[in-house]
Amino acid sequence: MSKNKLIFWAALVVFISLTVSALWSELNRETSKLKTSISGVILAGPGARGIIKTDNAYVLLFDPETLELVATHIHNPFLPPITFSVGQADTSRPLSGYYRMLVLTDKDGDPSRPSPGEVIGPLTQPILLGTEGLEYTVDSPFQSFPKELLSAKTDSPETSIRGTVSVHPDFNKDVSSTDRMVIMLFDPVKGRPVAIKILANFSVPQNFSIGQSNAMGEQVLRGKYSLRILTDKNNQPFQAVPGEIIGRSENLIPLGIDNLEFVLDQPYNR
Repeated sequence: MSKNKLIFWAALVVFISLTVSALWSELNRETSKLKTSISGVILAGPGARGIIKTDNAYVLLFDPETLELVATHIHNPFLPPITFSVGQADTSRPLSGYYRMLVLTDKDGDPSRPSPGEVIGPLTQPILLGTEGLEYTVDSPFQSFPKELLSAKTDSPETSIRGTVSVHPDFNKDVSSTDRMVIMLFDPVKGRPVAIKILANFSVPQNFSIGQSNAMGEQVLRGKYSLRILTDKNNQPFQAVPGEIIGRSENLIPLGIDNLEFVLDQPYNR
């Protein structure tokens, strides 16, 4: 074989190798992106009038427990139907588990202020990262944010306890995707719950908060409380069944605590 042919075939092999490597890397990046994002198509319902191509569309992800905004993706131009993807690439914080999504349009550069012709969709139920093919519809004039988001802003850090709950490795096998998570504050004197919150979907480690907005009745929360967090398999938080687990605070916890690390580390028995 001549020297020129050898050079040609060597160059061809190098080119093919580089191309395959690049394609493989891109495939791995896309696979990783899908696992850490929610993707699908945004549609426009009959009530979504006034959309023009130059509108910005804000795709927002909220923590399902605290309703804190955790990721934002902006589409421009926006003319539905349009495909979307939102997730880890749109935030600097690590994402995992479930999130609630909201989509709205903006015409004037201020997405928090409603303007004529802007539209909004519903705040979804929790959606697991990695979900593909989701269909979301913007279907109403944007007049205000959903009531859940507005009310969430009234529960200040000073009137709540916030943190992250995890499961002791010995009990990971007991956690099921169908379990609920029950978060309770107990009065240290009366020994009964004064606030309760239930998460229908969770993925550990799970961010949580509980406070005044979760108080039972009209009572005002003050001071320190005992915190209990448990899993629930039978929709009966006060009735233990095999496989349920619980964590109990060793000391009383004052309202206003943030970044609390809490572990479920015992079988739930009553």
